[in-house]
Order: sequence, then C-alpha cells, then structure tokens
Amino acid sequence: MKRNPNALAQTEFDVLVIGGGIYGATIAWEAVLQGLRVALIEKNDFASATSANSLKTIHGGLRYLQHLDLARTRESIVERRVLSAIAPHQIHPLSCIMPTYGHMIKGPEVMRIGLLLNDLIGFDRNRLNDPEKHLPAGKILSKKRVADLFPYFDIPNLNGGALWTDAQMFNSERLLLSFIHSGAERGAVVCNYIEATDLLVDNNRVVGVEAVDHLSGERLSIRARVTLSATGPWINHLVQRATSNGSIPRVALSTALNLVVNRRLTEHYAFGVPSKKVFRDADAVFNKGSRLLFLSPWRGYTLVGTDHRPFAGEAQDYRVTEEDILAFLEEVNAAMPKAKIAREEVTFFYGGLLPMAGTNAKTGDVQLEKHFRLLDYGREHGLEGLIGVLSVKYTTARGVAESAMRQVMPKLGRRMSRSASRTTRLWGGEIDRFNDYMETQINQQSARFLPDITRHLVNTYGSCYTKVLQMANGDTCALECLAASTPVLQAEVIFAVREEMAVHLADLILRRTELGSAGYPGDSVVEACAQIMAAELGWSVEQKRKEIAAVKAVYRPA
Repeated sequence: MKRNPNALAQTEFDVLVIGGGIYGATIAWEAVLQGLRVALIEKNDFASATSANSLKTIHGGLRYLQHLDLARTRESIVERRVLSAIAPHQIHPLSCIMPTYGHMIKGPEVMRIGLLLNDLIGFDRNRLNDPEKHLPAGKILSKKRVADLFPYFDIPNLNGGALWTDAQMFNSERLLLSFIHSGAERGAVVCNYIEATDLLVDNNRVVGVEAVDHLSGERLSIRARVTLSATGPWINHLVQRATSNGSIPRVALSTALNLVVNRRLTEHYAFGVPSKKVFRDADAVFNKGSRLLFLSPWRGYTLVGTDHRPFAGEAQDYRVTEEDILAFLEEVNAAMPKAKIAREEVTFFYGGLLPMAGTNAKTGDVQLEKHFRLLDYGREHGLEGLIGVLSVKYTTARGVAESAMRQVMPKLGRRMSRSASRTTRLWGGEIDRFNDYMETQINQQSARFLPDITRHLVNTYGSCYTKVLQMANGDTCALECLAASTPVLQAEVIFAVREEMAVHLADLILRRTELGSAGYPGDSVVEACAQIMAAELGWSVEQKRKEIAAVKAVYRPA
C-alpha cells in the first residue's frame, strides 16, 4: 500500500470517498467489491479523528431494547458476527455485566426478559466456524457473584447482575487499516494528507473536488462520477462553500470523551455502572433514570466511557481539556467511590465529536443520533452527484457502507450485486480458528521470538504478520524489540513507513502500532521510532525534534 497522490489526478473515478475514518474505509471497500473505480482521501491520517475515539467495543445493541428498537438490535448483532468472521484477529468475545437493583425496570426479572429477547434476536450469532468467536446465552448472576467480580458497586441495593457477551477490538485503528489495505489491494487509490478544499461543480452536478497535498503543497483536481462525504463533524464544510443560499443546515454535535486508566479495575468482564447523575432519554420506552458508565478491560488497562456534552464550536477547534477530564473523573468516582481513580492513573484520553439529535429540554442531556443518515444533496439541495454519510457507531460501519452503495449504484446506472463484504475476509483475516492459528504460529516462531512477541504480531497483523517480518531483509536487528518495555519490533516501524503511508511519528505511534494507544510510551521508545523513521524518510535533526514534540503534545490536554 503506497502513497501515490499523482494517481488521484490521472483518471475519473466512479466513486470518490472523502474521509479516512471507519465510514470512509468501509465505503471504499464496499465500492471496490462492487467493481467500481474508487479513490479515498483523508486530510490528516487515517483514523486520526473521531474513529480514534473508541471504547473498542463491538456491541450487539442490547441497550436498544429499552427503546424496543428490535431492528437496530438485529442490525448490530449481524454486524458483530460479520466483523468476527472477516477480521478474526481483531475481534474477540467480551463478557459484560450490568448490575440489577430492586424488582422494577432495573431488576433481574426485567433484565432476564431482555437477555432472552436479545438471544432470540441473535439466534444466528454463532454461525461461525471458529468456536472462539461463539457467544453464550445471557443469564442472571447472584448478588454475591457480581460483588466478587466487581467490588465497586453500590452493594446495599444490589441484588444481582445481567451477564451477556459482546465483542472487543484488539486495536480499532488496525481494524480500520485492514479495510484500507483490503481496498488498496483490490485497486482503490487511497491517500492520506490530501484535503478536499472545494467541490468541482458543473451545471449543478458535483464532478469531483479540488484538493491540496499537505505534504508537497501541490494542488490537484480529483474527478469522480459520485462523491461521497464521510467526514463526520466536517460533513457540511465543503457543501457550505459550494452553496451561497445558506440552505444547508448545521449538524448538531456533541463531544464524546473516554478515559484510559492504567489499572485493571476489572479482569475478565466489562461492567456497566449507573451514574449518580439523573439522565432522561426522551425516546426510551423503558427509562432507567440514570446514564450508564461502561468500564472495560483492555490489555493491561481499563477503558472508561463515555461522557457526552453539547458542542457549539467549529470541529477543527475541539480539544479535550483538563477540566473535561477532571469533571468526567469526578462523575466516575461518584458512581463507584471505592475505586478511587486518581488523576495520575488516567494515562490517556480519547475525545471526538458525534452528531446528536438534540438535548433534553429539561436536563440538557445529549440525545445522540440513533440511526444513520444518508444525505442526498442532489435531492435536498440541488447538488447532484454528492452524498453524505452521518452516523455514530463503529460496529455498524460496514452495514452503513452497504446501504450507501445501494444509493450510489443507481446514480452510476448500475445494479448492485449481493454484498461480498459480508463474507470476504479483510487484510490479515485469513484465519479459520484463531486459537489454533495462534498456537501454531507461536510454535513456528519459537526459535526467534518469545510467545508474547508472536501473540502481539498475530493480534496486530493477523495472517499478514509475516509481511512485516520480511522488512528485516536479513537484518537481525530489525527483528529486535524497540525497547524492553514493548513487544513492538523495529521491522514494524519500517513496514509502517514503506507499506502503510506513515509519514509522521504520530502516525506510527498512535495508529500503525500499539505503542501509544494507552499512553505515552516513554522517551526511549519514541526516540527509537524517530531514529528509524528519520533514516527512512530523510528527516533533518530539526524535523525529528518537531516530530517528537508533536507526539508528546498529544498526551497533554488543552
């Protein structure tokens, strides 16, 4: 996968996708599988904005049952199964527990019905060849069992817990890159650091974009029969520049903040913890009266989320502040005071912007968009050939991409074939039974790697991990770890630069490897990465210094 901006201006594409988050990546993949000529551009790096803000959960939509939204629950369950099949190295089962209190809406009787309904809707959830991916039926746990597993609940009122199984991503950025890789291997032209600055409009039809390459400064025209904007909070930016009548409504946004805590508050289960704050969901049929915080074990850490607040500024100006972190941490500690999470235990924070339907008029609580939207700007605003995608959920991005293609194909005068993305394995996903594959690779690599290093490579790159090892090209040093504190190899840095368009140090540390996804990896690791990238890319001493400074700035709130 090479960065080739010149290829963007050399042909007219069937589909141009703007935005390299999870929605842009899945749409490009879906379009390629439909036999289309596809280009994808991203103004920064892939997965560098909202898609980087994730609790790593691929969830089946159990919570939607409080709205009696069976269709959305079904959609989530199907997409969870699809992702488990096409990216087996990235998606793994995650057991979840929600406490039960009393005998009304929060009680075990109601939750037992919810779990049964969830299992019935997900009747085919285990139609997978790999037993490691099979999800057991939900059940109710005793008060003692729940208290033993998670001693931070409000014990006096606790009377049990509801247990169900969802799934978790090993690395959300790497999963997104698997879609990018897959699209590129099938012929899509993908390029980061290319910003669409203006729409090309011919007789009220969008025929592409004017763009700028942020690395070279060169301007280029990219032409396409259909342009698809998957730019998240920036979705209307280009359209507003192309229209002068002010008819494009502003998308309402909310902030979404998740915390990374360097303590395992929970070992093998994720837990829903009721907040002490009153929360009213205006659309809920069964309203629990409080927001649910979610704590999830991830590697050696605990992910805590999610704090939502209305946002009135410009998307490019959003930054997580120290006040944001402290306010959310206060809410978390109020919900489970025994945990006593200290500020210094928060090693990283994920912040992003999501579309919201509005706020509760009485409480000010954020009401997120509950369903994706496909915006046909031709039908609604007289700009033919332009479609926008607006959604909030990582889990269902592939399914949304399929829906987007159903809207695109008639505009191209073509019929949509049955979606192959439901069954076509992604880059790195050629694994039948994950645990067996992992054991085999550990044995095969035992002469040169400790088991933990092989586990890391397989979890990160799946069946394509040997392509990373080929970067060593006889240099045994490249097969050594960057530092004693990490299993990441020097060869992974080389691979990221040569085969994955990593052009900045932050691209590597935050998105190509697991080095910085849970906190600052340390000066020695950052320096080692910078040294290799400097040799690969010809950085000056000053450029290398700037790259290191930019990485450190990521971990400092505003």
